[in-house]
Amino acid sequence: MRAAPFAIGAIKIFMLRFGKNARRAGVVAAIVFGAVMAALLAVTAALPLVVPGAELRRIAVHALAGSTGQKVVILGEPALRLFPSPRVVLGKVSFPLPSGQSLDAENVVTRLDIWRLLTGRVEVKDVIVHHPTLVLTGDGLTPALAVAPMFAAAQWPELRIVDGTIAWRSDGGLTRELVSGLTANLDRVADGRGISLGVAFDWRDERVTASLVLDDAAGFIGGTPAPTRVSLAATGAEARFQGRAALGTSPVLTGALSAEADSLRDLLDWAGIEAPTRGGLGPFALSTHLALEDGGLSLTDATLELDGNRGDGAFLLKLVQGRPVLQGTFAADRITLTPYGGIHLTADDGRNWDRDPIDLSVLDGFDLDLRMSAGRVVADETTLNTVAASAVLTSGRLVMVLGEATGWGGLLRASLSLAPGPPDPALPYQRASGAEVRLEAEATDVDLGRSLDDIAGMRRIEGTGTLQVEVSGAGASVAGIARTLAGSASISAANGYLAGLDAAQVLQRIERRPLSAGSDARGGRTAFTDLSGRIAITDGVGTVEEMQLQGKQVRLGMEGTISIAERSLELAGHASLIPASSKGATGGVDLPFSVRGPWDGPMVMADPLSLIERSGAALPLLEAVKGRAGTAAAVPAMDGGGHKAAPTPPPPPPAN
Repeated sequence: MRAAPFAIGAIKIFMLRFGKNARRAGVVAAIVFGAVMAALLAVTAALPLVVPGAELRRIAVHALAGSTGQKVVILGEPALRLFPSPRVVLGKVSFPLPSGQSLDAENVVTRLDIWRLLTGRVEVKDVIVHHPTLVLTGDGLTPALAVAPMFAAAQWPELRIVDGTIAWRSDGGLTRELVSGLTANLDRVADGRGISLGVAFDWRDERVTASLVLDDAAGFIGGTPAPTRVSLAATGAEARFQGRAALGTSPVLTGALSAEADSLRDLLDWAGIEAPTRGGLGPFALSTHLALEDGGLSLTDATLELDGNRGDGAFLLKLVQGRPVLQGTFAADRITLTPYGGIHLTADDGRNWDRDPIDLSVLDGFDLDLRMSAGRVVADETTLNTVAASAVLTSGRLVMVLGEATGWGGLLRASLSLAPGPPDPALPYQRASGAEVRLEAEATDVDLGRSLDDIAGMRRIEGTGTLQVEVSGAGASVAGIARTLAGSASISAANGYLAGLDAAQVLQRIERRPLSAGSDARGGRTAFTDLSGRIAITDGVGTVEEMQLQGKQVRLGMEGTISIAERSLELAGHASLIPASSKGATGGVDLPFSVRGPWDGPMVMADPLSLIERSGAALPLLEAVKGRAGTAAAVPAMDGGGHKAAPTPPPPPPAN
């Protein structure tokens, strides 16, 4: 308790002895600081008078040329401003470009290093370009290539772009804005050896952001691979790359690439690319190792996800004589094609072939060699297992091969060739339209009901059998191709049914009461143990060379034509009822019949003359008519005036 009063007393004694000296020191320090500040203000106020305008122009031009890589034309007189920070205001600036291109800025400001300025040296920290407008013509690559060398110059100042615009001028002089609201920052990193570039702009009403980081800009420009990081984001999509890259005389790029999009279809629409399918193309993701070497771009260890489908593969994109060539392999456990819709060969009503023009121009831009395998492929209600397929596109001709697959309970093989149609002789310089098609397919031991329904929308045959088709045609539309089809088709089956006609029931009814068979025998189905058919196709019309059906109760044979172009039938057949030996029957019923009408609903009719001949009551009448017709033909009847008498109509047939 006694220590506290002692300390307080000691402080009072110190203040009494040294208080006046302390106040004097504070006043002196304040005076010195004020003098220094006044001197600094005087120096800064005098700097605009000390630094001549010619020197400012030289420094500004030198800084702009280094930051942009372009020659500079300053249209105004540079002015030195010191507040709020030292800078040179240049006003409007023009950057002369070749080939009718131009780059102008409304205002350019170069900010100065204040500490070097105080020592009498003028050094630019960064360059700010306000409202620049770049107008491109031709290929538009000249400005980008001209700017690239300045990335490697560590001594050049940093660059800022504020609210820039990029436009395109056509050969006719029409200018169209491509990019607006452009902002960019170019900073020096890694002790000045590297650069960090950030860009944001508006394109097609969407904001796009991109960034580039190079750890060694000089090495990158000179061809030495340098650590590189790139990102790009727009309209619900983003892509990232991290690895090593070099420009040089032969660009090199290697590293990890990843990309994803909420909707691939929306991304394609925004980019102005027509989607290859009517449906699907939703969520998308890609991760791969990317390498660009010796002019080829390869994607290895690639994992692709699209619409819930996931697969792994590898791809190589290269230029062969200036033409892009894509090669690759792809494998997946399961692929669902249902979201993309089927191949529509008919019009909306489903009864006529599609007449819309076929455009294969997409096949002209590149070549393709792709191999694919999948454990299961699902399309609507159709499922194929252990699928091995390939697609080869060369000079506009696409050949798709289904090497092997199991489906509809059997084994499938097929080959489809598509190529642009032949040019019009009257217009030899106009691009060919339409398509040339060739199809070879074989389905062995398949469920015929399901396969024919899925392939052709026709469910007339049920059972297990084999189909073979080899056809070719050319036309501007599917309807046009159908009119020119040529080739052959065959079918063989066992232990099935022919839908739409119960031949055994009709023949049994005719056997009992011939005239009660009716005119239309549609309905029911005919069982068979063996079925075979062979059709030759010419100009869209199939001629039935053989069509035999053998069952336990009936035998059927048919001939005639099948119009593929009109989707109709014109067939004549002969049906025989096999007698039941167990009942001691000695004969059967033989009946001609016809099948006419559209594929989806033909009319089956028994021959009326054969029905009358089988009717005991109607047969005498038929013979009488035949006899009268023969007599009238031999001795024409005369009326009283010596003229031929009108024939007497036959009496009505008696009721059966």
